[in-house]
Amino acid sequence: MQVHKNGRSLLLNLATMFLLSGPCLLLGSCGGGDISLSGVGVGTGGTGFVSGTVTGLGSVFVDGVRYDDSKAVLERKADLVQTEALSLSDLQVGQYAALEINSEGALVRVRIDAQLVGPVGSVVAASRQLTVWGQTVVVNTDPGLGPVTVFSGYAGISDVAAQDRVQVYGVLQPDPADASREFIRATRIERLVSASTLPARLTGTLVNGGVTGLKLAGLPLDTSQTVNLASGQTLSAGSAVTVVLPWSQNIATSNTRLIAQSVRMVSASDVGTDSFRLSGAVQLKAGGTLLIQGMAVDASDATLAPVRDALAQGTYITVTGRVSQTSGKLVVSAIETTPTGGRPQELRGSVTSMLDANSFMVRGMWVNASAAQWVGGAASDLVSGRYVELTGSVSGNVFIASKVVLQAGLPDTAVLDVTGLVQAVDNVSRVVRVLTQDGQTLNLAIAATDRLPSVGQTVRSEGFWKDGLVQSKTLSDTRPPDGGLILLEGIVDNVSAGQFRLNGLQISVDTLRFPTLRIVGGERVEVGVKRVDGQYQLVDFKAKPPRL
Repeated sequence: MQVHKNGRSLLLNLATMFLLSGPCLLLGSCGGGDISLSGVGVGTGGTGFVSGTVTGLGSVFVDGVRYDDSKAVLERKADLVQTEALSLSDLQVGQYAALEINSEGALVRVRIDAQLVGPVGSVVAASRQLTVWGQTVVVNTDPGLGPVTVFSGYAGISDVAAQDRVQVYGVLQPDPADASREFIRATRIERLVSASTLPARLTGTLVNGGVTGLKLAGLPLDTSQTVNLASGQTLSAGSAVTVVLPWSQNIATSNTRLIAQSVRMVSASDVGTDSFRLSGAVQLKAGGTLLIQGMAVDASDATLAPVRDALAQGTYITVTGRVSQTSGKLVVSAIETTPTGGRPQELRGSVTSMLDANSFMVRGMWVNASAAQWVGGAASDLVSGRYVELTGSVSGNVFIASKVVLQAGLPDTAVLDVTGLVQAVDNVSRVVRVLTQDGQTLNLAIAATDRLPSVGQTVRSEGFWKDGLVQSKTLSDTRPPDGGLILLEGIVDNVSAGQFRLNGLQISVDTLRFPTLRIVGGERVEVGVKRVDGQYQLVDFKAKPPRL
C-alpha cells in the first residue's frame, strides 16, 4: 500500500456536488443527482463524505475503514425519485455506498444503490465477463486489484445464465479496448427472481452520437419520458449517469433507443463539508486530474507525483482531501493504492445459524472457519447467538475466515441479531427481557414504532449494544428455537425437482409436506432445515423481499 500526503489542512465549503447513481456515484463535471455525502477522519468540527465499497459489516467498513452506523439512517432510491428506508440486513459486503458524516463526526446516513439492475445479455465465463443492458460487467477475482466480486444467489460466474435478472454493484472503469466506452468492475452480483419488480437501471458515461444526440452503453438515450428532469436541465457528453429503464426495453437491435424513465443528474446543493474520501477505479486525465466514479478530483500537487505518476488506468485507489474555497475543486491531499494481496475483510455480529463450529452464518454471509485462528476461545465454544468478530476474505459467496475472535463481553455498539424467549415486558420503559439461544439474559429497548411482544413469545431483534441494552432497530415474531433446526437465509439457486441450493447447501423438499410450494431461482428466502440421513430436509420456508 502506498500513501502520499501533502500537509494542508482539510478545510472546504462544498457548494455544488454531484452524487450519481446506484453506487451513489459522485459527479464533478455533470449529471448526477442528490447528495449523499460523508467524511473520513472527521470529528474535529467538520463534516464530510465517504464513497466506496463495503468491505465489512458490524458496523460498516468502507475500503478497510470502520464507521459506527448505530445512529445512521440506511436508505436507497430504487426509482431514483423516492427515498426508501433500509434495515441492517440490507447492508451487504460488496455494495457501493455513500456515507454522510455530521459536524460531530458521527455517521448519520448511508445510501446504497446498485449500478445495474436488468437482464443478463451474454456471459463469457472464461473471461469473467457478462453484459446487462449492453453494459459490460467484469468479475474481479484478484484482491490485489481491488475488492473481489461477491456473489449472492450464485456460487460464481459459471452459474450466471443469459436472461437471468441480476443487480450489480461496482465501479466504473475505462475500457482499454475502446476509449469511448467503459465497463463496470463488479464488486457484488446478486440474482433476482424472474418476476422482479425492482426498477431496472443502467449506469455509465454519456458520449455524443445516435439519433438522440447522446449514447449510453453504446445505445441512443431518449429522455423525452423522464419524470425527474427539471425544466431547462440537460445532459451532456462526459456525464456519468444512472437511468431507470422499463423492463420491457429491447436492446436487440443497434438502433434501439434506451427509454429513460428517470435520471440521476446534476443537482446544485449547498453542502458544507470539510473532508472527503472517495474510492474507485481511476481514469487518468491531463494536468493531474483524476476521474473516480465519474467525479473529477485535482491531484496536481507536486508532492503527490511519486504515487500519482505511477498509477495505471483502472487502478483501484482511495483519495482523501478537501474542496478549495476559491476554485470549488476537490483537491486531493492523499492517494492510497490497494495493498498487495488486497485489504482484509471483516464481519462482526451474531451467529444466526450453524452447520458445525467451522461452518456458520454471520450478517447474512456463510462463513468457512476451517483454517481460522481462534482468539478468546475455541471452535467448541461457538453456539448460535454468540457474538463474533471475523477477519478474512470473500470467495464467491462464502466468507473465508482467517481469524475468529470470541469476545468475553459485548463491545459498545456491537451489531446483534438476537433470537430469544420473552420473559418480561415493561410497558412504560419499553424494555423487554429475553432468554437467548446461547443462554444469555438480555434486555431489549424496543423502538416506539414496533409493537411490544408478550411474555412467552419468541422474537427476533436486530440492533446495537449500548448502555447495557440491545437498542432494537427491528423486531419480528419467529418460531421457538429447536435444537435440531438449522436456520438459513439467502438467495435461492440451482432449483430442480424436489430440491434447491442455498448458500452452497443442497436442500431437499418433501412434496407431501409442501405440496403447493413453488421455489424460484433468485428468490430471497429464510428457511429452516434439519439433517436427516446425511441430507438437509426443508422444515420451514419464508420468502423475503429482495434487496437493492
